Amino acid sequence: MNSRVILALIVGACAGFGARTAGAQSKDSTRSTEVQTLRYETYFGNARIIRGADGPVVGTAGWFRDFDVERLVATSPSAQTDARLYKTNNFRASVVGSIGATVTLIGVAVTANASNNASSPILIIGGVGMMAWAAQHFTIAYSALSRSLWFYNRDVGRGK
Repeated sequence: MNSRVILALIVGACAGFGARTAGAQSKDSTRSTEVQTLRYETYFGNARIIRGADGPVVGTAGWFRDFDVERLVATSPSAQTDARLYKTNNFRASVVGSIGATVTLIGVAVTANASNNASSPILIIGGVGMMAWAAQHFTIAYSALSRSLWFYNRDVGRGK
């Protein structure tokens, strides 16, 4: 009877050791995935793209920032589609927003000159309208960036 108890304890200990080893391998795999994942943090209308939880900044995005998100997420076709959408909308919003700000400032300058010109309110309204359009397209761009990083992270987790 004593030999059966001792044998059962030995088998149980071996089984527990094997389970702990498998858990450690899966934990290492999870750490590896966490190091490869991407996220972004915004600041003053720009974004830092960061690898991992506390990793390095791999790029910045924002007004007229030509950061190649497509190349960064090249391993995920779904992520590349949204990266292209980000790039297109970010560039358009940058151009139209800059033109809108310039037109608005010209309208304000014309108004400040005390000239009684009908073009000044048109310039101001047109410029503000362009900036509003640009703000909407920046929102579309950052949503696409977020989706792109999400798809990339999903595919990294799957081991693609």
